[in-house]
Formats: sequence, structure tokens, C-alpha cells
Amino acid sequence: MNEVMAQRINAAIMRARNNAHLFDVKKAGVAEYVTEAFFDNWWFKPKADHLPRIMLRDQVSSLIEKGLPLQLFFPIMSRKPFSPVKNRGVYPDLAELFTLARCAEATQVINALSPTGCRLNILADGLKYNRACRTPDAVVLAYQAGLAFWVKYLDISDIINIVDYEQWVRDGIPASLAANRSRCYDNCCHMLYEKYGSYFDVTDLEKSFQTIKHLDDIGRQIHHTFWSIVSSTYYPELYTFSRKTTFFERHYGDDVQNLYGSYLSSLHCRLTDCCQSGENLPQFGYLPPAKRQELFRIMRQQAWRAALRYVAISLTDRKIQPLKLIAPDAIKLTIHAKKGELHFLCATQQDANMTAQHCSGGLSFHYSSMKATFRYRLERELNGEFPILLDPLPLSEFNQQRYGPLLAMQNNNQPVGYTTVPRLILEGRAHTLLTRKG
Repeated sequence: MNEVMAQRINAAIMRARNNAHLFDVKKAGVAEYVTEAFFDNWWFKPKADHLPRIMLRDQVSSLIEKGLPLQLFFPIMSRKPFSPVKNRGVYPDLAELFTLARCAEATQVINALSPTGCRLNILADGLKYNRACRTPDAVVLAYQAGLAFWVKYLDISDIINIVDYEQWVRDGIPASLAANRSRCYDNCCHMLYEKYGSYFDVTDLEKSFQTIKHLDDIGRQIHHTFWSIVSSTYYPELYTFSRKTTFFERHYGDDVQNLYGSYLSSLHCRLTDCCQSGENLPQFGYLPPAKRQELFRIMRQQAWRAALRYVAISLTDRKIQPLKLIAPDAIKLTIHAKKGELHFLCATQQDANMTAQHCSGGLSFHYSSMKATFRYRLERELNGEFPILLDPLPLSEFNQQRYGPLLAMQNNNQPVGYTTVPRLILEGRAHTLLTRKG
């Protein structure tokens, strides 16, 4: 992987220098070279109405003239949600590893071009949005520790920094403003419940959101958010039905996956219609229609409340603007670009709309080469892909310190990724095919 990264970095540096003539200057300067790296469509998807070249060039030039390093901030990689459709475990896998490698490549190009250097701060925002989706804090922290493990393993800690968003905000703003942020969030939650709650009918989501999305801009945001996070919300009641003793079977076993899939497929139906009989629904032990209906009612209510809390979090930080307060000269990367931000492509070119935390990473064999892929777990297993599991290691203090999240993945039966050709993994040849084709 390091060889491939070096090749891409060198090629990108040459592209940046060759494209600097796009500026209306007789002789391109350092700031122009650096700015062109941000417009390299291998890593970025820039739009002039979001952040024009000249505006970014002036910002880069000002920082370099002051002798300051370029600080990039990227809110991403919150956590892997408990979602048996999306994944088979909560630790970073090949998808996160690939995203970190892309982040390192892009940052190293800018670092090499800028005389003051460059550093990318990944603002892992799992605890921020955990107030909405309610994934257990311990799971979020374990995910962040896994990211830090891979940063160290890839030897990119000089340019990539993993930061917990909430801790970063608490350390960066005055205590009085932090208290005001909390009050603002609570007030916003109350306002959303009061204003939109009466339009929500748990038995008919389609009708509810047809009304809500036409109320105003916030209604449209709530509508979009609900359907975005309904498969990422933590549903504790779902796992109480399982009597299995292992973590994997309780959260990712076939019976849980079937019930979870039934829930997702029921969301566009009236609750009473989809649960009247169990004839066409997968069974979860003995769960009669009335019990299934009550469970799905609870899960729908939880997803609705999660969506309102999520929107309240977004509205609060949009009002407070912590990033501008703490790092006013920062260059912000995002996966959903808005004005003043740069859209970074954190997945493969083929899977540009996917993100690592909401899928399972994998390797597919294609034209004599291995390619990284981002897919939902359900899609991979339906297509007959094979999970890549780790050889068992004894649970010891040494192994815990050395292998960290890999040992935890092994203990929880979580794959490192999936592959279409397990033979290449078993023979230890996958990395050579990846290196050869880049």
C-alpha cells in the first residue's frame, strides 16, 4: 500500500504544478500549486459555488505568508452503527483503512507542496451524534481507538490526527459558551417536538412525512434525516428478544438480521397492515404478530425521536459555529459540501456515495487485480462474498497491546472485510495484486 500511495502522491504533485497555470498570473507561485492540489478530482469533488479557486488560494497564501501550517478539519467516521444490514461488527474494517489511506495521500500531497506543511484533523463525531442515535458510548470510543490504531500502523500520525469532536469542542470554547450550546440544543429539541410532533403518525410514516416535508425547510430536513438514520439508530429492544450468549449472535445473528430486515421493509407500509399476520415475514423464535407490531412501533418511535435530536444537533452547531470559533483559518472538508467547504471523496471512485462507517469494506477480484469496495453487508452476503476472518489469538495483555481492535474483532467474530476470491487471501497474494494495479 505504501508503494501505491507514493506513486499517487508523486503523480498528484506533478498534476498540481502543471495545472497551476489556471490562475491568471504570469508565474505560478507556491499558493497556486497548493491550491491546485485541493482541486485534484482524484480526491476532491470541487464546485466553484462552494469554494472558488481564488478564494481558497487567498486563504492558503495568507497562511503561508504568516508561516502557519494548513489545518484541514474533516468531520467523518462517527462509528459503525448496530445495523446487521450494513455491517457485521462495530470496529473499523477495510473500508475505514481505505478511507484513512486516501486521507493520507491527499494530505501528503498538500504537505509536500506547502512550505509550512499540512495536517488533517479527523473530527470523529460519534459522541456528537450519539445524543441522537444512542449508540453506546463505549462502542463509539472503541471505534475511535480502532481508527487511532490504524493511523499508527500506517505510520501517518505526522499528518493525520484523530480527534473526538465533542472533546475538541469542550477544550476549544469557553465554559459559558459550552453551557449555552447545551441549553440551545435542549431548547431546539423541545421546539422540534412541539412543532412537528403532532404531524407524526407512527402507524403511517409515508403520510406523516408527506405532510412534514412540505411544512418548511426544517420539515424537509427532518424528513431527509429520518430516512437517512433509520438504519443507523440503536434499537435496544431489538436485541432483548435473543437468548444467545455471544455478542455476535445477539446483534448480528441470522434471526436478528431477519427481524431487522422485516422492520426496514415495513417502514413504507401502515404498521397494522405489515404486522397483521406472520405468513410472509421471517420468524424470530415465537414472536406473534401483536408482539411484532409493538416492537416495530417502539422502533419507529425511537427513529423519529432520533431524527429530531439529530436535526437539533445540526441546527445548534450551525448557530454556534464551533469550527469557526476554534479554528477560524481552518479549511473544512466534508462529504456533503456546502458553501465554504470542500467535498472530499472518502471512498472508491466506484462507490463515491458510500462512507466507511455505514458499510463493510471488501476486496473484489477484477481483471487480474484486487479492488477495494464499499458495500452493505447484506448485499455482500446475498452476492455470495466471503467474510475474511482473523486467525484466533490467545486473549493476553501482550496481544491486546499489540493488536488492539484486531483482537476485539476476532473475539466478536467480525470480519476484517469481505472478498469474492478467498483463495487469494489464504495464499497471501491479495496485497501483490493491489500493489500492481494501484
